[in-house]
Amino acid sequence: GFFMHMPTLRVLDLSFTSITEIPLSIKYLVELCHLSMSGTKISILPQELGNLRKLKHLDLQRTQFLQTIPRDAICWLSKLEVLNLYYSYAGWELQSFGEDEVEELGFDDLEYLENLTTLGITVLSLETLKTLYEFGALHKHIQHLHIEECNGLLNFNLPSLTNHGRNLRRLSIKNCHDLEYLVTPIDVVENDWLPRLEVLTLHSLHKLSRVWGNPISQECLRNIRCINISHCNKLKNISWVPKLPKLEAIDLFDCRELEELISEHESPSVEDPTLFPSLKTLTTRDLPELKSILPSRCSFQKVETLVIRNCPKVKKL
Repeated sequence: GFFMHMPTLRVLDLSFTSITEIPLSIKYLVELCHLSMSGTKISILPQELGNLRKLKHLDLQRTQFLQTIPRDAICWLSKLEVLNLYYSYAGWELQSFGEDEVEELGFDDLEYLENLTTLGITVLSLETLKTLYEFGALHKHIQHLHIEECNGLLNFNLPSLTNHGRNLRRLSIKNCHDLEYLVTPIDVVENDWLPRLEVLTLHSLHKLSRVWGNPISQECLRNIRCINISHCNKLKNISWVPKLPKLEAIDLFDCRELEELISEHESPSVEDPTLFPSLKTLTTRDLPELKSILPSRCSFQKVETLVIRNCPKVKKL
């Protein structure tokens, strides 16, 4: 086996290669502390992975072909601190696979990882999302969350799932065709929700008429850096973004009813120094109803890249 003669290997990073399987000889890497297979084409984790008792960091994000994780591949990793399954494995409700009836990894197994501090989770059904709500001990560890195909989900109760979002760094919601808005906390101080969120991605949410279910103050979302919104055809504007202090990039694509970035009556004054204080890149593409980028009395102070492409109703800047 490839790994049989590497007894001192501590870090193995095979990210974004075309590897389709992990050699069973990985069981010999008993000193391994860090393993990254993110962006690979693996479909199964071998049970032999459970032999890596010193493993602390396991990065499997963006392994969308990964369908099978046996319980024994993870449950024996008692020192594991980071397990990132963002945009990856989502078989949380499955009990077995194949002829050998090997048990799959479930949310309950993660609760026994006593040293876990960072968790990336992918959810591909409303049933699984409801199950995740029941495992409260995991919520404080969720830093990366991808939700997709949760049909029937009318609003996403973010506070209940992610410990008021205090540790969430990346949130992606895709193809939830009934989702109308995200629910934000009402029982915590204004500046205490989503304080660490850095990246927000919303894709193909056809009934999303507004992003947040209630107004937000400028203290909220204070670390968000990047907002990506695409194929959200009911969305009219993103008037909640101008005062986000660390926002660096906005990408808006194919939102059929989006008419303006900031509503005229909600926009701050151009004299306000907190308007888009960190924004460097603004990209708007395929927005057929977009008429204006900013109200006339507003301006960007630090933008370096501005893209306005295929927005036929924009007649003046």
